[in-house]
Amino acid sequence: MGADPFIQRSNIRIHLHEGITARAGLLNEQGLLLTASTCSVLILNISRQGLSFLSGLRFPVHKGYLMDFQMNISGVAFNLRGHVVWRNTRDNQYEYGITFYPPNRLRSVLVRMLNQELLRQSPQQYKIHALYRALSHKAF
Repeated sequence: MGADPFIQRSNIRIHLHEGITARAGLLNEQGLLLTASTCSVLILNISRQGLSFLSGLRFPVHKGYLMDFQMNISGVAFNLRGHVVWRNTRDNQYEYGITFYPPNRLRSVLVRMLNQELLRQSPQQYKIHALYRALSHKAF
């Protein structure tokens, strides 16, 4: 199976309440599409290191393959790639964990887009972010 998705992580994952759909495809190690088409998947959560998604299709948990995701986050189109590191059965579907590859690709842009998405989902959090920024500037 793979790693337990509920293990404590060092990266904060943003749970997407409304969900984001992505077009996903399976690639070989050289980045070539292995199938003639892509499928729609539901992105459950995302961080700067990886994401988890839900699909009715069973993908291999193997470092020899890459998954390619085409999605929009806060109005910005992204193309992210990663390895499937775990798979679990969930409600007659499969839930997957992905680690981005290469790990640092688009990281700073992704972090900004995730912050915008978090603020869009929870606008009241903007006041908390502003308060923390103000307090952190006074501390130094």
